[in-house]
Amino acid sequence: MNNLFVAILTFSVVLAAGLLFLRPVLGIYVDSYAVRVRGKKESDETAAAKPKDSALLMLCKTIGEIVLSVMPALADKRTVELLTMANYRTPQHLAIYIGIKSIVSGGVLILGFMAATTNPINLVLSVPAAVLGWLIPNFFLGGRVKKRQGLILRELPIVIDLMLVCAQAGLGLLQSINKVANETEDSCATLSSELKQLINDVKIFAKSVPYALKEMGERCGVDELINMAAALIAAEAKGADISYPLQQQASALRDRLKRKKEEEAGKVPVKMVPVIMIFVMPLILAPMLGPAVVTIIQAIGPIMQSVK
Repeated sequence: MNNLFVAILTFSVVLAAGLLFLRPVLGIYVDSYAVRVRGKKESDETAAAKPKDSALLMLCKTIGEIVLSVMPALADKRTVELLTMANYRTPQHLAIYIGIKSIVSGGVLILGFMAATTNPINLVLSVPAAVLGWLIPNFFLGGRVKKRQGLILRELPIVIDLMLVCAQAGLGLLQSINKVANETEDSCATLSSELKQLINDVKIFAKSVPYALKEMGERCGVDELINMAAALIAAEAKGADISYPLQQQASALRDRLKRKKEEEAGKVPVKMVPVIMIFVMPLILAPMLGPAVVTIIQAIGPIMQSVK
């Protein structure tokens, strides 16, 4: 039981470390160069009001609600903000998230108690493992937030250009947002859903347009979107034409995106060094040094035997 627990714990730690290490490679880069062969499902970014129906999710939700009823402080402000940025914005999503963390940590502690019957040190080792199990979902949630913010950042220049065309055609701010949100459902689904929620906040909940814009920027957590919202709020307050700040924001955003891509391109050679040293250099050195090592061993072998 001792060896089994150590093996399971070691495998879990190595697997978690590997997933965290390869998450940028498997997530960001693959998503950047992926070719979409099907239309994006409408439920990808618009189904935040209700989680999917699943027995496993219902179990996580039930456990999360129990844990939150006992320790409501676990639903801190930072966790709620991350869930909101990741488009998980209902109390059910919060309960499911806390339930997943509780199941992972509780499972590790249960394994530790079972293994402690043979060796008490396993119970001590299970405590940091449970803490690690509690923290691992945070990294995946952070990855989801970064992925969604990247989608919004890629869609934002298109939306700004369309809003600029609408503003130059004589439409007001709210009419421009409504028109762009309806026209970009397929091409810019993520930002279109946020714009539709902004329109619903204004029409249904009677929020002012500046307040709804500010709330949308904080809800998404994208600095460029917050700057655009601030510029539109200032133009709306002064009664000025919104086409000029939109044009300035589009130009500045494209410059920032261009510099960001150049910075990422400059980091590629540095990131390739470990890959070359680990995977390429052994393949080059093995054929070159292999025969020499065999020859040296054959030459030194008789000498070492004579010394003995």
